[in-house]
Amino acid sequence: MAGVLVLLLLAIVVFVFAIRRHYSAREVREQYGIPEGELLYADLGEPGDALFSEKYRISGKPDYVLRDEMTGAYIPVEVKSGRAKKPYWNHILQLAAYCLLVEERYGTRVPYGILVYGDGRQHRIEFTDTIRSQVLSTVDEMRRCLENGTVRRNHNAPVRCTNCAYRTECRFSLEGV
Repeated sequence: MAGVLVLLLLAIVVFVFAIRRHYSAREVREQYGIPEGELLYADLGEPGDALFSEKYRISGKPDYVLRDEMTGAYIPVEVKSGRAKKPYWNHILQLAAYCLLVEERYGTRVPYGILVYGDGRQHRIEFTDTIRSQVLSTVDEMRRCLENGTVRRNHNAPVRCTNCAYRTECRFSLEGV
């Protein structure tokens, strides 16, 4: 009898967590206009573990990874707080890096990713061989710059330095200027 009660209690707990996750995922989708699909990973709201690629030696934390209900494809989603009529190239490359990470984590080809901007605009970015090559060559260039000491700031916006995770180590920081 006690065993049956324990199993029943366990089933109720699992059910409550499943319901909670479902409604949390629905709220996130409604807030950012993310398409329907099973939410596999989230880094907004509750921090997720970084995804890491052994093959490419890169890591990152997409805001979401979902499985498209219609196709079964795994889709990284990146939410940006700013507004943009068209996606910025650096955001596209960031999303492409997440596509590589998702492919390695889940063992399946990623057909596209989604950028969502603060004004609600969504941009579906096809993960083509061209973009794959571009993100990999950018990663190689970043490594070369780090190795030979030619890293430099690529903007003149102090607010970007203020919000940068590397501002304390950067000798080019505009913070406090």
